Amino acid sequence: MNMTNHNEMTLPNYIINSLKGAWKIVQFSPKAMDYIDVSSEGFWKSFWAIALIIPVFLFTLTSSGNTEVPQPYLSSTIYLITALPLTAVVMYYFTRFMKISENYIPMIIAYNWLNALSFNIIVVTGLILDMVISGSQSTLFIQALMQFYFGALVTWFMYKISLKIGGFLAFGVLIFEILFNRVYQVLLMKFFDPQAFAAITEAVSNPPA
Repeated sequence: MNMTNHNEMTLPNYIINSLKGAWKIVQFSPKAMDYIDVSSEGFWKSFWAIALIIPVFLFTLTSSGNTEVPQPYLSSTIYLITALPLTAVVMYYFTRFMKISENYIPMIIAYNWLNALSFNIIVVTGLILDMVISGSQSTLFIQALMQFYFGALVTWFMYKISLKIGGFLAFGVLIFEILFNRVYQVLLMKFFDPQAFAAITEAVSNPPA
């Protein structure tokens, strides 16, 4: 199923079809990119992925409850809104530097829709686990496993098939993107949520015995 008539679709149907393509990536389908609109118009439409992340993110904020530990609400919100566009800009120059920019547009499109799908799956699963087995070590393990699966394995595969590069080079792209986004998150927290940054830094520096 190639998205040949994507221009005739309503936006909701377009988003659903794009998420189906992202789901094919999650399933490690070699033909996953056939399900995604990789046109220049599809590039701009892929940033609708941000709108799919916002509702679940807001729900996590409202359901987090009161806590004595400062939370990075402001920096998390800024990151949520700006991460995909900023990553697109950074990856533009990175792929050009690595001389693999020929399929830059398909990669960003796949990256955006995959992020929307992965974020919702991970967060919703985490919320369900917290309700069923709250505070359990099993919850933390399952969440860490899902983060690794979606954030590393699936994303690595996405880079491989969207950029049409080898597995080793795709691993390098993955490491660069992860490092960039982690540094960006930390910088945002340091400047916009200094109390939360200080609390996390202290917790990391002084782990419980």
